[in-house]
Amino acid sequence: MSPPVAYLPAYVGLYAALVLAVACNTFLDIRYGGFLIENLLWGGLFAWTLRVGWRQRGVESAQGRRRQKAVLIVGALVSVFILFPIWGQRAGVYVLAMLQASNNCVTTTRRRLYLGLLVSLVMVMFAATHHRADWTMLFYLLPYVAAVVFTLVAEQISRRAQDLADFGAVRARVGGQSAAIASATAAILAIAALVYAITPQISLPYLTWRYGQPTDLGYVGGVDPGQSGTAPGGAGGGGGRGANGAPAGGGLPSVAEMRDAAGRVGMPQWQSSAITRMADVAESLERVSAPVMQSLGRLWQGLLDALEAHWRDLMRALPALIALALLVAAILLWRESRPGVWLRVWLDYGRFGLFAMHARGAAGGRQYFRAFERLLILHDVERPAAANTREYLLMLGQRHAHLRRQFAELVLLYEQVRYGAGRVDDAVVARMRTLYRTIFWKVGDIAISDDAGR
Repeated sequence: MSPPVAYLPAYVGLYAALVLAVACNTFLDIRYGGFLIENLLWGGLFAWTLRVGWRQRGVESAQGRRRQKAVLIVGALVSVFILFPIWGQRAGVYVLAMLQASNNCVTTTRRRLYLGLLVSLVMVMFAATHHRADWTMLFYLLPYVAAVVFTLVAEQISRRAQDLADFGAVRARVGGQSAAIASATAAILAIAALVYAITPQISLPYLTWRYGQPTDLGYVGGVDPGQSGTAPGGAGGGGGRGANGAPAGGGLPSVAEMRDAAGRVGMPQWQSSAITRMADVAESLERVSAPVMQSLGRLWQGLLDALEAHWRDLMRALPALIALALLVAAILLWRESRPGVWLRVWLDYGRFGLFAMHARGAAGGRQYFRAFERLLILHDVERPAAANTREYLLMLGQRHAHLRRQFAELVLLYEQVRYGAGRVDDAVVARMRTLYRTIFWKVGDIAISDDAGR
């Protein structure tokens, strides 16, 4: 059964993703002037339906199902009498958005939350592959990517915080969760942007130019009839040619293309102003960066000349570099596999588990607890130096849930041995030995089953 979802940040992220997905599609018809009104209507519908889903607090109710059916019936009427007559086949995207709006009323589980994100992704993919789409849609595509990442991170962190609060380990703090969600989202987006920046991107205009395919079909090299006088796919679509005769559409838009896009009919004022400022900045950077790029080009050419001159020396040093890399990999593998810990754990079991070669009294109890800690280290649960026994128990219970009783009893006996005022009875140490033997075999089985489940 899918876990329930009752976390407001997750619903806020889903709302932003759905609204931006619809905005990408309404942006295709921006020249008709209804962009703002359409997005306000869809935004209001998504806000109301998601509020219905959120107020059920993770448990689907009869009222939510009734409102789902009501939205579905109204959506069917709107689709038949408004959407299809206006947009024709393209109305299928808005019908999908209407179906998602009805599903929002019963979005109370993680599965339905993810289904909503999937629907938004389908709508965005349709908009991004349309012949009218161009670089100006990035004003809505980039926030959409951020909204999807935010939703996934918020669901995971909020659920984790709620689990800890239910277990009684910590009290969920709204400020702490918000900071964790924001920092995790920013880190993921920064890493993705870095990977995208260093990865070569091949564009369709480049492939068309490179392999000699016709460029007068579709939007490649053509003009959208609805936007006469503009470049392919709208203003700034990139129909010109850059250096060496290659199409310019595969890279960043030029300053002239930015200014043309800013003056497009129906463009929102904020977006037009932002594009104009981008053009001004790009024009200033071009003037400043020209001498810098020339210097960098000379440095790069000098580096290539030096590499060519010392090519044979580099090839001689290559086997040594490969051997060094293999040595480092072997060291890391040795540390990861922990052969020393593995050997010590089995020696502990032979000494304490099989032959009961432990000390008497409190010293024996401490020996069993140290052996227990080393056993859990082997199974990737290491006790932090500053963690108390309660925090340690929480960590153990999360990884091996059905051994919580044995863990709790062993830790309790250790606390009695550690802080007890009187003499430790041999029966206490014997009980710790029994628990240690049980945990030794069962914890290995659980680790294997966890890996298989993943």
